[in-house]
Amino acid sequence: MENQEKLTLSIQIEMIQFNLMRMRTVAWTLMYVTAIITIIHYGEVFFTKTERAMVPAYIGIHIILFYIDLAVLLFVKEKRIKVTTLNLRKYESILLAYIYTILLLITVITVMDVYFFKHVALYEVLFLMICTFFSLPFRKFFWIMLLTVPPILIGGYLSVGISGESIKIFLPMSLIIPMGLIIQRHTFKIKRQFTKQHILLQEEMIKSKNLSKLLAEKNNELSEQALRDTLTNLPNRRAFNNKLTQIGQQLKPKSLSVMMIDIDFFKNLNDYYGHLQGDEALIKVAALVDEIAEKYNAFAARWGGEEFVIVSQHAAKFSEHVCEEILEEVRNLNIRHERSKVADIVTVSIGMCHAKISNSEQLRTCCELADQALYTAKQNGRNNFYSKSGNFGEDVCLP
Repeated sequence: MENQEKLTLSIQIEMIQFNLMRMRTVAWTLMYVTAIITIIHYGEVFFTKTERAMVPAYIGIHIILFYIDLAVLLFVKEKRIKVTTLNLRKYESILLAYIYTILLLITVITVMDVYFFKHVALYEVLFLMICTFFSLPFRKFFWIMLLTVPPILIGGYLSVGISGESIKIFLPMSLIIPMGLIIQRHTFKIKRQFTKQHILLQEEMIKSKNLSKLLAEKNNELSEQALRDTLTNLPNRRAFNNKLTQIGQQLKPKSLSVMMIDIDFFKNLNDYYGHLQGDEALIKVAALVDEIAEKYNAFAARWGGEEFVIVSQHAAKFSEHVCEEILEEVRNLNIRHERSKVADIVTVSIGMCHAKISNSEQLRTCCELADQALYTAKQNGRNNFYSKSGNFGEDVCLP
C-alpha cells in the first residue's frame, strides 16, 4: 500500500512538471496571438464604427494576457522549477491559476465577439489548445467549463436568440467542446500511463544498478578472499605470484630484496602442543610479519605451511636490518616452544636475496635464491638469516 501511494505521488509530480513545461509552450503561442490581434485592433481598419467601441476593452484584455504570458516565460524555467512532494500543491495551484485566468479573459473577449461578430472562434481555439497541451484530470476542467461556457451561451442567446444566426455560435461549441474533452481525456490517460511506466522503468533500472553494484562488491570480496590465506589473513601464494607478475610488468632496473621466513621446528610445536596451539603461533607470527612489512612499505604473503615471504624495494643493508628486526620481534612474542632445538620459545630462520633486477625472470630467480638462502640459514643453526648478494654469486651469512 505504501509503495502504491509513493508511485501515485511520483506520477503526480512528473505530470505537474510536464504541464509546467507545456505552460511555457502555451504562453509563447498566446504571446504571438495577442501581439498580432492587438496590432490589428490598433489599426481599427477592419471594424465598423459600432464595432470600434469594443476596441479599448479588446486591447486592454490582450495586453493583460501578454504580460501574464511574459511572466510565465520569465519565471517558469526548467532549470529553475523542480517539483517535489513539498511544493507539489503550490505548482499545481500556479498551473490551474494560469489556465483559469486565460480562459476567463478569453471568455470575456468571446462574449464581446458573440455580441459584435456572432462567433466564438477564439474560445474554441484556446479550449482545444488547452485540452491538447495539458494533461489534467477531467475534474480540473469541469469547474473552468462551469465558469466559462454558461456566460458564452447566455451571451449568445441574448444576442441572437433562437435563430439562424445562433447556429454560428451553438453548433461549433456543441461539436468542439465535446471533441476537446475527448482529446483531453485520451491525452491524460496516455500521458499518465506513459509516466507510470517511465517511473517503474527507472525504479527497475536503479534496482538493477544497485544489484550490479552489490554483485560487483561481492565478486570483489570473493576475489580478495580467494587471494587471502584463511588462517592468517595474509595474501596467499597465488596473490604472491600475481604480485610478482605485476612487479615484473612494471619493472625498470631497481634494487629488490626477497625474504623467505620459516618458523623453526614448527612440526615439533604442532606435535607437542596440538594444531590449535600451532595455528595460534602461525597467526601471531603472520600478524608480526604483516605489521613489519606495512611499516616499511613492503609486500608480505604466506608462502605455505609455516613459511612467509616479504618483497621489499629497500637497499641491501636496510633489508638486513629488517631481517634482524623480524628475528628479534618474533623472539619478543615469547611463544612457548619446549620442543625447539634452538630455544624454548618460537624463533624463525630467514633467507634473503638482494639484487638489482631488470626483468621478471631475474625476480623469480631472486625468489629461488632466497629459498636457497633460507635452507643455508637452517643448516647454519637456525634463528638467524642468510643473505645472497646482488650479483647472484657472493654469499653472506649473518647469525
